[in-house]
Amino acid sequence: MKKFLFVLMIALALAACAPTTSKEDSIIVGLECDYAPFNWTQLEATETSVRIEGNIGYCDGYDITVASTIATELGKTLIVKQIAWEGLEPALASGEIDMIVAGMTDTLERRQRVAFSVPYYASDMVMVVRKDSVFASATSLADFTGANVVAQRGTFHDGLVSQIPSVNHMTPLATFPLLVNAVMSLESDALVSENPVAISIVKNNPDLTIIRFTQANGFQTNFEDTTVSVALRQTDTELLESINAILSGISSEQRDTWMADAISRQPE
Repeated sequence: MKKFLFVLMIALALAACAPTTSKEDSIIVGLECDYAPFNWTQLEATETSVRIEGNIGYCDGYDITVASTIATELGKTLIVKQIAWEGLEPALASGEIDMIVAGMTDTLERRQRVAFSVPYYASDMVMVVRKDSVFASATSLADFTGANVVAQRGTFHDGLVSQIPSVNHMTPLATFPLLVNAVMSLESDALVSENPVAISIVKNNPDLTIIRFTQANGFQTNFEDTTVSVALRQTDTELLESINAILSGISSEQRDTWMADAISRQPE
């Protein structure tokens, strides 16, 4: 019994001496860790990944590079929390996380609830289909007339589907792996995606291909629609100002390099 108490006292002493990260010294980011190449989950630790709190895995991707840069510039330790897309804004509002860096688009509707930074990436909207599909040679939205098209739930991508003539707008799905499965299994003819994510999808699914459009023949979007920004609480004005200054100092060339690196290192 005495031996047990002695061991317990040693363990408690070591725990007390262990380094801790206070709330003031850290910044907590929330993201899905399931939206490659912006973010994904992996089991191995790498130079670019960050351990997911409460999880045996690590999160990596373009969003993690951006979040890590923000944390470093702020002099804070980055803590990553994996949260489903629908839970990100509630987690921010409750104080569970400090910022959302998850490929989130600044929209008028969301702006009523959160504050957005300046954009940290801009992209084009494309569609992904099977290579053996009748839509594989499509060059315009009109070519998808009558097609079964799906997009991610809770994103502006889903709102774009209605621009396709006589489209069968399928029930949106929660994650991109589910979208990919819908196309692969022939439940859907096509899915709507940002170009970097589409590149990631076809890299790991060689039976799929990307349909890109000219500006006149593709989705009609605003600049804000095709950019992604950091989301913060509306009361965190000083943090927003600091993050905007950090993002403004990152060149477009550096951002493109980060995205290319993320696409090249994402797991299969």
